[in-house]
Amino acid sequence: MRMSTHRSWWAAVWLSSLAVVATGETLFFADFEDGIDAWPDFPTLSAEQDGGNGVLAFDTLADDQNVDALFLDNFADLTDYTARARFNIVEETAEFAAFGLIVRAATPTTYMLVEPARKRLCCGDPRENVLNVFERGGAWPIVATADVDLPMNAWHEIAVTVTGAALTVFVNGDEVAQYDAVPYPSGAFGVRIWKSKVLVDDFEVFDAGGSSLAVSPVDRATTAWAALKRHRGWP
Repeated sequence: MRMSTHRSWWAAVWLSSLAVVATGETLFFADFEDGIDAWPDFPTLSAEQDGGNGVLAFDTLADDQNVDALFLDNFADLTDYTARARFNIVEETAEFAAFGLIVRAATPTTYMLVEPARKRLCCGDPRENVLNVFERGGAWPIVATADVDLPMNAWHEIAVTVTGAALTVFVNGDEVAQYDAVPYPSGAFGVRIWKSKVLVDDFEVFDAGGSSLAVSPVDRATTAWAALKRHRGWP
């Protein structure tokens, strides 16, 4: 798998060439039970266990910078889809504790960022327990916002659906925000973490019309995931 890495004092971006062929409508799925091989080999990312469950850990506390993990190659032409993940903010800095889900990434610096934050006191509109939708391009304008309840050390689920120019955000099953002027007609997906340590699990991308695995993590049939692995040619 080829990866090119760009890093400056403030950012690290990975472009993954991971090609995934999945069953049904699922385009990408990772539950991290077998590690994090599909994700970048970098000190800020690691495999951890949470109650016996494999998870992906993003830790950007030490160097006080952000991490963008973007799956651009093979996914840059995606148009309408849903990206969904479970996340748990386990450590914070004085100003920041958040998880960012990226959709419609046309390039490493042009995308839509949906960021539920337990704490965002560093810039823009300083608030706690807020969800912001950013339209990243030449700047970082906030184009939609919502109040959310995000206690630390608790698992939450976020889902973002993009259809045409419309973007809809769900947190823990409830619709919380909409934006109807997405400027990027297609683009890939990813995760952005800044000044926090966040655990991530059950990361999934599927067609906006539905997913072969679109059920709660507790109820997802083991046979469905096993079939998906076999289809991918994994052991």
